[in-house]
Amino acid sequence: MSEPDAPAARKAAPKTDSGLASAAQTPSPRHASAARLGAAVAAVWVVGSLVVLAALLAWRAAEEDLVWGVAGVAASLLLGGSALWLLRRLVRDAHRDAQALGAFAQHLRGGDVAGALRAVRAESPSAISVWSQLSSTPGREPGAALPSQFDQRAHEVEVALGAREQRWQARMRLSADWHWETDAELRLTWVSQDLASLVKLGVQPSDLIGHRLDAVPLFQPPDGGWALVQERTAQRKALRDVVIEVRRRGRSPVWVALNGRAHFDSEGQYTGYEGVGRDVTDERIAYLRLADSERRHAMMAELAADWYWHTDEAHRLDEVGPVARQLVGARIDQVIGRTRWEAFPDGASPGEWDAHRADLQAHRPFRGFEFALRQAGQTLRWVSVSGLPRFDARQQFIGYHGVGRDITLKKRAERLLLTRNEQLERLVAARTAELEQNNRDLEAFARQLAHELRTPISQVVGLTDLLKSAAWERLEAGEREWLRLAGVSAREMSHTVTALLELARSTSTALLLEPVDLSALATSVIAELPWVERAAPIDWRVEPGLVAHCSAPLARVVLTNLLGNAAKFTRDVAAPQVELGREPTQDGAFFVQDNGAGFDAECAATLFQPFVRLHRSDQFHGTGLGLSIVRRIIERHGGQISAHGQAGQGARFVLRFSPARAVEAAPQLGFGDSVRDAAA
Repeated sequence: MSEPDAPAARKAAPKTDSGLASAAQTPSPRHASAARLGAAVAAVWVVGSLVVLAALLAWRAAEEDLVWGVAGVAASLLLGGSALWLLRRLVRDAHRDAQALGAFAQHLRGGDVAGALRAVRAESPSAISVWSQLSSTPGREPGAALPSQFDQRAHEVEVALGAREQRWQARMRLSADWHWETDAELRLTWVSQDLASLVKLGVQPSDLIGHRLDAVPLFQPPDGGWALVQERTAQRKALRDVVIEVRRRGRSPVWVALNGRAHFDSEGQYTGYEGVGRDVTDERIAYLRLADSERRHAMMAELAADWYWHTDEAHRLDEVGPVARQLVGARIDQVIGRTRWEAFPDGASPGEWDAHRADLQAHRPFRGFEFALRQAGQTLRWVSVSGLPRFDARQQFIGYHGVGRDITLKKRAERLLLTRNEQLERLVAARTAELEQNNRDLEAFARQLAHELRTPISQVVGLTDLLKSAAWERLEAGEREWLRLAGVSAREMSHTVTALLELARSTSTALLLEPVDLSALATSVIAELPWVERAAPIDWRVEPGLVAHCSAPLARVVLTNLLGNAAKFTRDVAAPQVELGREPTQDGAFFVQDNGAGFDAECAATLFQPFVRLHRSDQFHGTGLGLSIVRRIIERHGGQISAHGQAGQGARFVLRFSPARAVEAAPQLGFGDSVRDAAA
C-alpha cells in the first residue's frame, strides 16, 4: 500500500472481507495475555515445588554429608533465582502486551486496521517467543522462533487487506469520485493522486494541497457564499452537496459536489475534515438551463395578461394564476373549489353555460369561452378561457388545465366600435339622403335651366333660318356671314346645354348593374352616329363577345362619346380605322383606338376636365364635355379610364368598369334586353 493512499485505505477497509472475518475469529491480545499469565503462574508453581523439594533433599543430605547439603542449597538457590527471573520476564511481557493492546484498540477506533496490525507486531508477545526459544523444532535453525498463532492470523489479515486495497484502488481509478482530507485549519493535506485524470477533477493535486478549502484559487464560492460552509465546519457538522464551480486554466469549467465529515483522533480531538468530491457538471448545467427557462417563463407569466388554471375531475377550480386572483380580488376563496357556472352564474347566458358544460362532460378541448365577472362595487370585467382535458398514466380523466385572459379592453373596444359604427351609419344615412336630395335638386335645376335656355336658343335658330330664307338674296356678303355665325353660335349653345344636362344626369342616374354586351351595344351606337363629311368611310372593328358588368344606359353614353370622338377625329384620314376590343394587359378592361388626329401625350391628364379642348373649334367641332361625362360614369362604377396617344398618330382610351359582382337570385335581363333598354 502506498503511503499517500494510506488514509483512504484506512477509511475504506471494511470488515466484511473473508480475510478480515477470519481475523475477527483470532483470540484477542487480552486473551493471549491471560493465557501467558496463567502459564507463568503454573511455571512458578512448578519451579517453587522443585525448590522446596531440592531444599528438603539438601537438608537430608546435609545430615549425612555436608558437601551434598551445600550442593543442594546451591541448587535450590539457583532454581529459585531462575523462577524469579522467569516471573519478572513474564510480568514485563504482560505489561508490553497491555500497551500493544491499547495501541491496537486506539488504531481500530480510528478505523486504521493496518496500523493496528503494525502496532501489535511491533509489540509482539515476548513471552510466547521466550517459550518458543526454550523449545526446539527439528529442521529449524538454532535460535529461530516458532511463529505464533497471532502472527499467522496477522499475516492472513495483511494479505486480505492487500487484496482489498487493490480492489479499492481499482474502483477508485474507475470512479469519478475523488477523496480529500484537511487539517484542523481546513487546509487540504491530502487528495487522490489521480486527481488530474480526465475522469476526475482534471487538475494537479499540487493546485489544491496547502490551500484552505474555502480559499483554493480554482474554487468559486458556492451558492450563498462560503459563510455557510465556514459555519458548519466551525460547528463540526457534516458537509452535504456543497456545489462549487472549478475554473480550470485553459479548459472549460466544471462543477463538483463536496461531501465531508469531521475527523477526530483516539482521544476525541478534532483533527480536520475528510470527504469525497463528485463531478456534477452535467446535472449543474441542466439545472442552470432549467432555472433560466423557469426564470424566463416566470417573467413571461408576470408580464403577460394570461394566467394558468386547472380543475379537478368535477370541473372545480383547483388553482388560478396571480392575474386571475387580482381580477377576482377578495372573492378568490369563494371561487376556488367551485365550478365557473357556480362562481359566476350571471357571467354568461344559460345556453352558453349549457354548451360549455357539454364540452366539459365530453372531455373536448375548448377555446375562447367568454364570460363576465360581475362584482358589487366594481367595474364589469370580461375573461376568455381555453382548456385541454388532463389524463393520468392510466388514461383516467383528472380534470382540465388551460389559460385565461382578461379581455375587458377588447370588449370595451368592441362596444365602442359598435357604437361608432351605429353613429357612422346614421351619419352616412343622413349624408346620403342629403346628397340624394341635392342630386335631385341639381337635376331639377339642370332640366329647368335647359328648358329656359333651349327656348330662346331655339327661337334664335328659328329666326336666323327664317331670315336666311326670306332676305338671303338681298343681304350683302358681310351680312350673310353675320347671319351664318349667329346660327352656328345658337346651335353650339344648344349642344352645350344638352351636354351639361347629360353631365348632370351622369352623376344622378341610378346604377342598375348587370351584364351588358358591349359588342352589340357598340354596333347599335355606330349605326346611330350622325353623318359627318369625311375623306373616306371608317373601317369599324368591334371584337365580338365583349361583356361588362355595368349600367346599360350609362355604358351607352360612354360608347357614344368615345366612338363619336373617334369618328370625328378621323374624318380627314385617308384610311380611317376605329377598333373596340379587350385590353390584353388588364383583366376586365377594354380599349377604343383610332388612327386620327391624336393629341400631345403631355396633355393627356387634362383631357377629362370639363370644357378643355386640345383642337380649334373650327377644325373639330365639340363642347369639351364628352370625356368629362365618360370619366364621371366610369368612376361611379368604381373603375378607371386612361388616355394614350401621339399627335397625328391617333388615340387609345383604356377603360375598366367595376369588377364583376355576384348576380342576384332574381331573374336578370338578357343581353338583348340590356341593349334595347340602353337604346331607349
